[in-house]
Amino acid sequence: MENGELNRDPKYMLAALIEIYRGMNVYLPEFDQQMERQILRDIFSAAISFARFDETRHLLSEEINHNLNQGSSVKQQVELTRTQSPDLLNAKMVAAAHLIKVMEENQTKFS
Repeated sequence: MENGELNRDPKYMLAALIEIYRGMNVYLPEFDQQMERQILRDIFSAAISFARFDETRHLLSEEINHNLNQGSSVKQQVELTRTQSPDLLNAKMVAAAHLIKVMEENQTKFS
């Protein structure tokens, strides 16, 4: 964002993460750190239910712990995609898409 503004749009961040987990290059603005940390924690937590293997669930638990103790960032996720398994990346991608869907459902208003 221009003039040092932080991006506070969680849907943009989630969409960017989906593309990152797919292996794509994405423009990353500076995100609000609190939002970034919270959304990543939500992704890691939700991804546990989408993981196929116990090892993947264990790695997600470690990411949750790291996020709580030291923080996590989208830029760190870019670096991690180079070494993480397809099951782990797929679980995170599906979790991010699920969170977007939940956000959309919560904004649905019936008149």
